[in-house]
Parts: sequence; structure tokens; C-alpha cells
Amino acid sequence: MRQDKRNILVTRPLSAQQIEYARILGLEPIIEPALDFNFPEYWDSVLKVITKHPKSDWIFTSTNGVKALKELMDAGLQVRPEVQLFAVGSKTQQALQELGLDAKVPRTEDSEHLAELIINEGKINSVIYFHGNLSRGKMTDMLKEEDIEVIELEVYETIINPVHLPHVEVSGILFYSPSAVEGFAQGEGFDEELPALFAIGPTTAKALEDETDQPVQIAKQPDTEVLLRTTSDYIFNQAESI
Repeated sequence: MRQDKRNILVTRPLSAQQIEYARILGLEPIIEPALDFNFPEYWDSVLKVITKHPKSDWIFTSTNGVKALKELMDAGLQVRPEVQLFAVGSKTQQALQELGLDAKVPRTEDSEHLAELIINEGKINSVIYFHGNLSRGKMTDMLKEEDIEVIELEVYETIINPVHLPHVEVSGILFYSPSAVEGFAQGEGFDEELPALFAIGPTTAKALEDETDQPVQIAKQPDTEVLLRTTSDYIFNQAESI
């Protein structure tokens, strides 16, 4: 464990295990969530849509979509065995497995490759897409271009919080989504020189690059542990090169 800790600003909650891992890497997380999530109190309208399309397969691009599915199952939804489930990545797939459900995942864990996976199945005519109010539309556009009906089902609301730098020095800022980038833009902003910037994946990196000319370091896999390791390696290598 490194003794010379460096503060990092993290724009989403971390588990106790992730915080401990960060400290082993020599990082001290300061957590300032850029996003909050609200779920419906009543699921009647959502259940109605699902019941109306019994032959449609299901798509999940976040663990929040899976949390909504758990609420639906608690409200009486039964998942039909013939329905195929698709997940954007391993974290979302794992969340579905915890509900006893299997899902197919693209090798490259992003929404565009998820769309390609669904298209390459060849026999899918209709999908239900469980998403939040701020979900981007590239995947749905790709599916519609292949004449696959996309039934968009909003199952949670994302609330963006303005994010500011803390009153202590930080060596890096970690972003997990374009919405988190927007939260930082609403708060601290990108007008001044900032600490090193880190992104969970290319879509988030693109959102950062639209805001600033500063270089952005991207995790090789969309995984918190990988992002923390990327951050630690970069910060301490930079320090050694000075």
C-alpha cells in the first residue's frame, strides 16, 4: 500500500471495497456524486407496455435499468423464458444474473456494439429498451435502420447535480458518463486548468473532449477498478517524471 496518498475527485458513489482498493493504489477518493436517480412509485403503465409486447426481447444499458426490473418483478412481473435479454456490459449482465436472468453482452462493452450484436442475431424484430430520461439515441437509431422496432420504456429519472472541486488539492477527476461531465460543467466548469481528467470509456471521454482541450485518460475496460488503476498509474508516473 502506498503511503503517499493523492486526493482524487470521483463523480459517483464507490463501494467500501472500491474505496479500499483506491487507497491501496495510493488514492484518497473524495466522492461528489454528479447524478441522482428516481424510480416510479407505481409501475402500472410500464407493466402494461411489457404485457402488450410479449414477443419483444429486452435491452439494458445500465444497472439502473436492472434495478427497475427488480422493482417490476417485485410488483408481479414474470420474465418469460423465451425472451432474450441483452446487456451493454459485464456489470449490467452481473446485475441481471443476481435476479436469476442471463443476458448476452457484446465483446466491446458499449451501446453501438450492443446494437451490432442484436442486429447480427438476425431473427429479432422488436425490442423493449429499459432506459432513463437522459439516455442517448445512437443505439436505437442503428436498430431502427435495420427495421427492428424499438419500444422505448423510461423506467428511471436521472437528476444532474452541479459538481465543484473540493477545498483540498486533487490530482485527478474521474467521470463515469456524459451526464457527469454536464454536472461538472454546471458546477466548477471547464474554463480554468483542471487536474488530470479520467473517463470510464470513450463516450464519456468524447463528452470531456467537447468541453476542454486537456488530455483525457481512458480506462481500457469500463470498470471502476480498471479506472482507479489507470488513475493511479498515470498520477504516480507523472510525479516520477517531474
